[in-house]
Amino acid sequence: MAARPLPDGALVTITIQPGGTVASAYANQKVAALETISFHNTANFPVNIVMTNTLSSITLAQGATSGAQGGSTPLNVTLNYTIWNANTSQQTGGPYSIQFGIGPLPITISADSTSPDPIAIPPGGQVQFTTDDEYSIGWTLANGQQANVWSPQPTQLVEGLNTPPQTALAGGNGQTLTYTISDTSGTQGKGTVKIGT
Repeated sequence: MAARPLPDGALVTITIQPGGTVASAYANQKVAALETISFHNTANFPVNIVMTNTLSSITLAQGATSGAQGGSTPLNVTLNYTIWNANTSQQTGGPYSIQFGIGPLPITISADSTSPDPIAIPPGGQVQFTTDDEYSIGWTLANGQQANVWSPQPTQLVEGLNTPPQTALAGGNGQTLTYTISDTSGTQGKGTVKIGT
């Protein structure tokens, strides 16, 4: 039986485990556009939660819970976050994802560099590229085989915002994918997307 969606405006609390990670069942959340999120730190150290877009990064003492974020105005975007040990400045977890509404995770390509990278999206999540030039793009699975796990899955990215967003198909669930881009001069770049847990 599928989980029942929470009503708009609900508070979703994400627990950071003792090692500074999030349990895989909660690592890639889908919430409604008006829901709010908070983080509860049960790690054995203070943490920095670094967001890629939309929401502000947070520093949480050991045992602390953050205030609610989101919800005041509808969000239609996916964000990524990573968890860092505030004492050692070492990454302990992530990237993890939270999809508000049905919004895509924005990816920017500039001078053959991709940002953010690596990224994670929930199963059935979306990505959307904005580029500074035209690029060819190809996708591979972790084993090196070509991947066809997006709808649509263009082979070319145009300069500017690429529409429509690309939606992950069920065949990509649980996969870590690499995309390779190249511009007209042959210069290459790449990035990594993890779909689900």
